[in-house]
Amino acid sequence: MTATGPYTPPPMTAQQRSILAVAMISQGVAVGLTMGILPVFLEPLEAAFEAKRTVIAAGQILIMLALTIGSLVTGAALDRGHARSVMLIGAGLMVSAMVVASLATNLVVLGLAALMAGAAVPPCGPITAASLVTRNFADERGRALGIASMGPPLGSGAFAALAGFGLERFAWNEVFLLFAFVAALALVPIIWVVVPLRYETESASAEAVGAQPATMLDVFRKPAFLWAGGLFALATGIVTGWTVHTAAFLGGIGFTEAGASTVLAVQFWLGVPGALVFGALADRVSLTGLFLVMLTTATVCLAGFALEPGTFVVAGLCALGGFGIGGMIPLYMLLLGRRMGPDAMGRAMGLSNLLMLPIMAIVVMSAAEVFESSGTYASALSVFAVGMLLAIGCLFGSSWDARRSAVEAADAVTLGADA
Repeated sequence: MTATGPYTPPPMTAQQRSILAVAMISQGVAVGLTMGILPVFLEPLEAAFEAKRTVIAAGQILIMLALTIGSLVTGAALDRGHARSVMLIGAGLMVSAMVVASLATNLVVLGLAALMAGAAVPPCGPITAASLVTRNFADERGRALGIASMGPPLGSGAFAALAGFGLERFAWNEVFLLFAFVAALALVPIIWVVVPLRYETESASAEAVGAQPATMLDVFRKPAFLWAGGLFALATGIVTGWTVHTAAFLGGIGFTEAGASTVLAVQFWLGVPGALVFGALADRVSLTGLFLVMLTTATVCLAGFALEPGTFVVAGLCALGGFGIGGMIPLYMLLLGRRMGPDAMGRAMGLSNLLMLPIMAIVVMSAAEVFESSGTYASALSVFAVGMLLAIGCLFGSSWDARRSAVEAADAVTLGADA
């Protein structure tokens, strides 16, 4: 590369490629077997257990509750350098959750399976993937996070499509048993072979603003985290909560069950190019600008759904939303890496999920209540679109805080030099 020539990314090592493969596969299985399949199982489980939609939809809240608690524990373990043991525990939990779900004869057992599945997501999902990428990529981290973040949309789309295909041919509990086998085969061997038992931790990061926080409370007190966490809680909470109802919404406006699952799968899959594009751009252009594009896209899609247009337009909005929201994980992980440093990312992500949990729960339950009382999701979707505008407000607050912190750091250096 010459001084004036185009920038050429450095080639990845074999270890880096292996780490990206683990990050993609583990996220695909963890997110796909929780967020990906629940919309497809919503109506079949309603019929199987003769339960109201609000009751079955509450399974997402149980998943996110366990995910939040698991995030705090997983984040602390990752910040201390543990890797392989964390991921193997997550794999075991996910396999067990699918087996328990397949054996469920009542809602209590099904709820237990939801809790186990939620607890499995942090050790195998985005938190761990971001920790692996951050510790293995000093250069082109945004591109690496974008590649790794292909896992959730790929897995969600694949398992949503497989769930729709399987439910047309097998009993719902047999499909869960199939997923247990797939999870065991996909996760355990590659984690054992590729992931190091432990990483050395760093005491500081050149990218972090100020010294890295020492405790969970220190992380929470940082304004940089509060602005970023508010953005994540609103945007991800709204999108995740609404996704539970997407297949039912599609069915209500004229899609068949197979058509709804196909649109949902395509929505998830378009997150793959979304993750790649946003991740690659994040190394070269404004992170705030990319977030603004992504959040504006989500706002437009939710507002469009509220108008309940024809099936063609809704399918297009689902595709657009899937592409846009695909950038959330790589952009947010990169934001945390820059603001908090690698040895605080796990705790910051765990706390982010804690902030997101009540938002997601409100979205899930309010959408169900609105539908059951009015027969439509329109008014709930309008409120969700406004919530996305609040997320944009948090984005600008985060940018302002980063500029303020940079000025304070520069002033401190100047004062130190003068002294």
